[in-house]
Amino acid sequence: MLIATDYARKMSLDMRMVSGMYEDHPDNKATHCANNIAKYYNKYNAQKGTQFVFSDLGTYKPNEWNVYSEIKRKLVEDHGIPANEVRFIQEAKTDKQRKDLIKGMNEGKIRVLFGSTSMLGTGVNAQKRAVAVHHLDTPWRPSDLAQRDGRAIRKAMKLPNILRTTK
Repeated sequence: MLIATDYARKMSLDMRMVSGMYEDHPDNKATHCANNIAKYYNKYNAQKGTQFVFSDLGTYKPNEWNVYSEIKRKLVEDHGIPANEVRFIQEAKTDKQRKDLIKGMNEGKIRVLFGSTSMLGTGVNAQKRAVAVHHLDTPWRPSDLAQRDGRAIRKAMKLPNILRTTK
């Protein structure tokens, strides 16, 4: 059952997670997510609105196909979003680099930040300009979902424009 569940989770995200014999499909989650990110990017462009994208599957690995890089490619090539405004938390190898990413989000210089629950779900206070949280997968524990949402939605904050998307 665990093997079947793992394959099902990967296939629901992108068939290329299971095998390299598949090609990009116009109706996969990567495409839908890129379209949603672009929509909110443009809608809140004047405010430099930022977005979080969570996935524990297909995380960023340099020089290797992964869902994070695929969505970034779609954002840059299909939607004209500058590549330097789309980042991955996994790029931060030191505490200083991590703090710089968070600072860039709060300043609106980085507009889209990808990460897994473990790397982006706790200790990231980059909510100053947050307008959307996208979940490409569902974490195993409900508390992890609350952690993810907590990157943008804080107690005592009144941000009616926060959007939480799942597919």
